Amino acid sequence: MAATIYPSHKSSSHRSSIPRLNFDAAMASQTPPPPSPKPNSGGGTPPPKPGDPNNYRLLSHPEWVQFCRGIGVLKDDESEVVVRPTSRWWPPKGFRDGLYKDVLFEKAKFTYWFHLVSTLHWVLMLVQIALSAVLTALGSVSSTSKNGVTITSIAAVNTCIGGILALLHNSGLPDRYRSDRNEFYKLEEHLKTIVDTALVPADQNINEVIAICFDMFRDARQTVQNNIPASYTPAPASNKPPPARVSGTADLKK
Repeated sequence: MAATIYPSHKSSSHRSSIPRLNFDAAMASQTPPPPSPKPNSGGGTPPPKPGDPNNYRLLSHPEWVQFCRGIGVLKDDESEVVVRPTSRWWPPKGFRDGLYKDVLFEKAKFTYWFHLVSTLHWVLMLVQIALSAVLTALGSVSSTSKNGVTITSIAAVNTCIGGILALLHNSGLPDRYRSDRNEFYKLEEHLKTIVDTALVPADQNINEVIAICFDMFRDARQTVQNNIPASYTPAPASNKPPPARVSGTADLKK
């Protein structure tokens, strides 16, 4: 008789001969391999993250005074009192001539233009809807000479309003004025942050900080000017030589 491969479970001799393995101890005895080192292409400390507070430094008091005087936010040359907007309707009121006043002036100007054009846009849309309803009502009335003149006049006014709305839409108004206002609003927040916290990038001195603020103002005005539909923006000059001109006469004899 052939012997069975798996003995019966009643066999006590077989059960005692099989060693019991302690899997927990075996897994604990195995040490994990050390992590592979990551290559550092820079050869030094990793670059700081943009949100790292170590990227900023605190201006000294003379540097802070120089910055505030450079952008025109102090009351006068002898004082160190920061001027705040006191007028709700015209924020530049009370400021000295300088960068901060120019930023507030541009922001207030485009704010008024945005609200004015936006109000005009909505009023014209409501009037056009009302005139369309009147034309629909008059269309069901019997046609007479008097009604014909009335309908023609209302239709002419409605057409003019539709043309004005189309002109505003093609010019990007009033949303373009809102975008222009936001350009100077971001610059104002940048100036207020430096004035209130005295924090600047660690790799910039006070002259660079002031120059960057003026560059941001110039870029904001250039952005506004480039987004005017009627403006002409020339292409940047290049150092490439002009292409050779083609002669006007063609040699037809071959």
